[in-house]
Amino acid sequence: MFKLIKDYYSDKKIYLKKRIREYFQDFFQFIKDIVFLLSGSYKQVLIFILFCSIFAMITMHFFKYYIYELIMKINNTTYITPYNLKEIIRNPGSFLLFGFLVIISTFISLFEIAGLLHAFSMAQIGRNTDLGSMIAAGGRTCVKALNPRNWLVILFIMVLFPLTRTISISNTPYKLIVPGFVTQIIDYTSLYSKLYRIFYFVLLCVIVMFIFAINIFVLQKSDFIKSCDRSRRLGKGHYLEIFLNFVLLTVLMNFLINSVSSAAVINFRELISMFQKYSGVVSKSAEIGNPTYVLRQILKSIFAPAIYHAGLTALFYRYIEEKDLMRSISADTFKSVAIPEMVRIFAITVIIFIFQVSIIHLISEYIFLIYPVDMPLVCAHRGDNVNAPENTMPAFELAVYENLEWIELDVHQTADNVIVISHDPDIERTTGAKKIIRNSTYEELHKENMGNWMPGNFEDVKVPTLKEVLDLAYQNGLNVQIELKGNKNDVNFEENVLKVINETGMHDQVMIIALDYTRLMRIKQLDPDILCGYCMAIALGDLEDIEYSDNISIEENNVTPELVYRMHKNGKKVFCWTVDSEDTVQYLVSCGVDVIGTDNPLLISSALDKVSYKGGLSRVLNIMMHTFASMDK
Repeated sequence: MFKLIKDYYSDKKIYLKKRIREYFQDFFQFIKDIVFLLSGSYKQVLIFILFCSIFAMITMHFFKYYIYELIMKINNTTYITPYNLKEIIRNPGSFLLFGFLVIISTFISLFEIAGLLHAFSMAQIGRNTDLGSMIAAGGRTCVKALNPRNWLVILFIMVLFPLTRTISISNTPYKLIVPGFVTQIIDYTSLYSKLYRIFYFVLLCVIVMFIFAINIFVLQKSDFIKSCDRSRRLGKGHYLEIFLNFVLLTVLMNFLINSVSSAAVINFRELISMFQKYSGVVSKSAEIGNPTYVLRQILKSIFAPAIYHAGLTALFYRYIEEKDLMRSISADTFKSVAIPEMVRIFAITVIIFIFQVSIIHLISEYIFLIYPVDMPLVCAHRGDNVNAPENTMPAFELAVYENLEWIELDVHQTADNVIVISHDPDIERTTGAKKIIRNSTYEELHKENMGNWMPGNFEDVKVPTLKEVLDLAYQNGLNVQIELKGNKNDVNFEENVLKVINETGMHDQVMIIALDYTRLMRIKQLDPDILCGYCMAIALGDLEDIEYSDNISIEENNVTPELVYRMHKNGKKVFCWTVDSEDTVQYLVSCGVDVIGTDNPLLISSALDKVSYKGGLSRVLNIMMHTFASMDK
C-alpha cells in the first residue's frame, strides 16, 4: 500500500516537472515571438506611440481644462471638492460633460491600441506597415466603436484594463486610479478586503476570457459582442497559460526597465567622471537619481506599451489555426493608404499650427516652471507606521529620531471626553478588542495592547492620548497635523481638541485637517487664528477660494504644477498624501509641493536626496515624463 502511494506521488511529481518545463519552453518561445514582431516594425511603432502620447497629453490637457471649467460654471462654483461633489454630480449637465470626457479619452486609447495591433499583425504575416496605415487602422476602429452595438468596448478599455495592473494592456490618457485612502479602507477592513480580492479575481477572469476581443474587433469586421464570443472560444483551454504569460511578462518588464535605466545612468556617470574627476559615493548617488527616474519613465511610457501589445498579438496568432491566419485580418487592413499630396501638406500645416498654438499656450501658462523648487518636508503619516504600530507613541518617537518636521495623527473622543489617537472609530483592527471609542472610557481602552501583532518590542503599547503626543511634539519641535475623525454626535469634540492644543502650548505648531468640511467651519468659528487644512481625495479648480482652509491636504493623484503654483501665489501651502513610491517623489517635487505625507518616512527621505530641484527644462521634463508614464496602465 505504502509503495502504491509513493509511486503515485512520484508519478505526479514527474508529471508536474514535465509540465513546468514545457510551460517555460513555451514562455521563452513567447518572448522570441515578441522580439520577432518588434524587430520588423519597431521604428514605426515607437514613432506612433510617441505621436499618440504627445497628442493625448495635449488634447486631454485642453479637454479636461475646458470641461472642468464648464462643469464648475454650470454649478456656479470655482472648485470641485468632496464638499460640493454630490451637488455637482446631481446636475445632469455635469454628468454628461464628465461622460463626454471619459469617452474622448477612451477613443484616444482605442486609437493607439488599434494602430499597434495593426502593425504587429502585419509583421506576423510578413508584411510591412507605415505610420499612415497605423493611423488609418486607428481611425477605422474608432469609427466602428461609434456604432451603439460596440459601446461596450468603452467599458472594456476604460475600466477593465486600467484596473487590473496584473495584465497591462491599455494605455489610457485619463488616469483611472483608486485613491490611496480607498485602498487603505479596503486593506484595513476584513470584509472589504475579501470582497475586493473576489472582485479583482473575477475581473482578471473576465479579461483573460475576452483578452483577444480587441484584436478581433480591430482586425475583423465583427462587432464587439461577437469579438468577445470569438475571443472566448479562441482562448478556451489556454486561460491559465495566457494569465501566467502576462504576469511573467509584467514582472520581467519591470525588472528590465529598472535594471536598464539604473545601469545606463550609472555607467554614463562613471564615464563622465573620468573626465570631470568626480569623487565621493554620496555625490554620485545624488547625480544618478533624477536621470534614472527620467529614463525609467521614458521606458515605461514608450517601450513598455510596444512590448505588451506585441505580446498580445503573439498569443493571438499562437492560438489561430494556420488556415485561419489570413482570414483573421480584414481586407481593409491590406489597403494601401495613399494620402494625396495636397491633403498631406494641409494636414502637416494644421498639425504645425495646432502644435505652435499649444506650445505658446503651455509656455504662457507654465512659465513659472523655469524657477527651481525647494525640498519639501516629510510628514510621518500616523507616525513611522512601517517600523512601529500606527498612531502609537513608538511610531511618533521614531519620527523624532528620524529628524522629521511633521507627523500626522487621527483623533476620536472617548465616552469620558478624553481625546485619543486612532484612525478607526473602534480599536478592533489594532488591538483585536471589539470596543467602540465613543462608547468606551479611556481607562477601558487603556487596558488593550496595540502592538502584539507587530514583530519587535511592542508588547506594552497602549492607545495614546492627544496630550501625550503633543507633549512629545512640543519637546522635540515637531509640527503636527491633527485629523478630526470622531462622530458627529460627540459633544464638544472640537472644543476639547482645541483645549488640549492650547494646554500643551502647540497652538502655532499644529494644522487641523478634516475630510468633513463642516468640522473645519466649526474649528474656525471657535478659533479663527488656528491653522486649518481641508483634506481632499478629489480636488479640482481654484482651491485657493475654499473658505476656512489656510492650506490644503490632497491625495497625491490630484497634485498638478498649476494647482501648487496658484496656491503659493495666494500664500497657501500644499500637503499631499499618502506617498509610498519613490517614482512619485520626483513629480511631486517638480510640482513644488510643501509637505509629503508617507507611511515610510525613511524611503521618501532617501528619495528626496536623489531627485532634482532644478527649474527650466529639467523641471518640465520631469513633469512630462510622469504624465506620459501615467497614461500607461
